[in-house]
Amino acid sequence: MPTHEERTVWGRGDASDLKVFETDIGNLGGLICYENHMTLLKYTMATLGEEIHCTVWPGWWRMERHPGAKSKVELGETDPTRYCDIDPCIREYAFETQTFVVSASGYLPLQELPEEYADVGFHHASGGCAVVNPAGLYIVDPVLNEEKIIYADLDMDDRRLTKAYFDAVGHYTRWDVVSLNLNQVSWTPLGPKNISLYPPRREVGAKELREIAEKFEIDLDKLEALIEELRTGATL
Repeated sequence: MPTHEERTVWGRGDASDLKVFETDIGNLGGLICYENHMTLLKYTMATLGEEIHCTVWPGWWRMERHPGAKSKVELGETDPTRYCDIDPCIREYAFETQTFVVSASGYLPLQELPEEYADVGFHHASGGCAVVNPAGLYIVDPVLNEEKIIYADLDMDDRRLTKAYFDAVGHYTRWDVVSLNLNQVSWTPLGPKNISLYPPRREVGAKELREIAEKFEIDLDKLEALIEELRTGATL
């Protein structure tokens, strides 16, 4: 989803790539920039089983002459309510969905900006990579004004402990009152593509696929090939 001046270059995408990936370290998902502010997208990722959420930003920014004016921490700002809105965004995302948030932000020193951009009053890339736990607290504080690789140990028990008092897709939700529809049809200029002749089926994760293969004593490669043939054979 492009934001502001980005819309002069990019258009809207579709939800065909809105997915959560099963990995050895947990279920990974991600969104780009202001997509992380979109309430329904956050709930979608949580419902898809996301455990570790990756956010990507141009960097913590300073904005002037705007109702959303923000300041940079490294420029002396000490009032947290004036920090870049990445700060409340990633912390709320983590708390609201009970996920770990790994936030990556670009870094471009002001002295490396071309002279013609020196006084635009909007400086994007001051870094800010950080890691937040499911309770919305920093495990790794934002790294500002320098390049650095950050590391963190993620204890999945922290998610269960947080969900004990607030579970956004469990005991603390109301499917009977409000609901969400996810449309994952892929669109082209000529209309939707890969429309199935059958009702959509849920994705089967790698772990579940291995368990099925072991249960029925089927070679995993053959099982994957069979599923792929059935899937592609049922589309136009």
